[in-house]
Amino acid sequence: MKILFIAGPTKSSVFGLAPLATAARARGHHIILASSPEAVSAAVGIGVPAFSMTALTLTQLMTLDRAGNDLRVPQNEAEIPLFVGGMFGRLAAAGFDRLHDLVTDWQPDLVIGGPHSYAAPMLAGPLGLPCVRHLLTGNTADREGVHPGVEEELRPELDKLGLEHIPAFDLTVDIFPASLRPEGAGPVQPLRWTPTNEQRPLEPWMFNRGERHRVVITAGSLATTNHSLAFLLGLVDVFTALDVEVIVATPDEVAERLRGEHGIAHAGWFPLDAALRTCDLIVHHSGTMTALAALNSGVPQLIIPQESRSVGWAQMLAAAHAAITLPPREDSPDVLAAAGRELLNNPLYTRGAGEISREIAEMPPPTDVVGVLEKLVGA
Repeated sequence: MKILFIAGPTKSSVFGLAPLATAARARGHHIILASSPEAVSAAVGIGVPAFSMTALTLTQLMTLDRAGNDLRVPQNEAEIPLFVGGMFGRLAAAGFDRLHDLVTDWQPDLVIGGPHSYAAPMLAGPLGLPCVRHLLTGNTADREGVHPGVEEELRPELDKLGLEHIPAFDLTVDIFPASLRPEGAGPVQPLRWTPTNEQRPLEPWMFNRGERHRVVITAGSLATTNHSLAFLLGLVDVFTALDVEVIVATPDEVAERLRGEHGIAHAGWFPLDAALRTCDLIVHHSGTMTALAALNSGVPQLIIPQESRSVGWAQMLAAAHAAITLPPREDSPDVLAAAGRELLNNPLYTRGAGEISREIAEMPPPTDVVGVLEKLVGA
């Protein structure tokens, strides 16, 4: 069986799809993962065959319209969903022709797209190929049909295909345990996700811990010296003052700026799952893969959402006593310190995170879900 995976334009989207992709490959199926440059680089780095469907970077997709004119992020929160949907639409449009040629030449039996990979059903539907939606986020808006603004952006492509709307998916795969799915969510095929990301040589400190609490701080794989550095520095100042061991998981470019900061034990891009087992708390920006890695390891979380659309999902983790989520603009140093002390000292959160970790362990592994896909195709 040939399976075409279509990922979003970020490394995290690749890491979300990777367990199922690698399981399918291990079972003897042929796979290709298609996306934009940064995501393709991440896929190649973890040994997944990858195809560049567009030369446009994430920054270009966010800041330029189709004609190359500058776009500005709306200041009005109500306009953000349409802006984000436009980016998803531009990604599908930018990659559609190359993907169409790939499908024509390679002739896959199944297409699997991330939650916002709308080129997947647009390619599969007219050709009569089964199409699977692979959810990667817990955001309610990311689970409900087509994201606002996508079809408006893709109207030229839809008209050319003779489609009024983006075709529906045949199956939805969900990596979130049932206890963290929004009320009223539709039927899904559960999938036990495990961290699958770029590796670095492991070091002894990742497996050993001292007498103090260990806290890992991260702003995800998209952090740069121009983006998220101030966020990270603020968190470092708060938690080094709490007399805990602070490690910062961040790309090497940012780590170079942080290593001189007083009180940081380790900083750099290391496999998060390797170190989490020795951590008592993770503090982060509401990244889905980060949160799931922590849940896999049963580690409580302090979440400071950097996007308004992530707040609802992060609050679900708080309701399950696996995290404390701070509302936007309520992350003063005193509030952060108080939340950190509560998470480190109240066993309620360790129990809550542990319960979800056990729930995840009981979900169907990727190899089982590959069997479901085989039945969907009739292989």
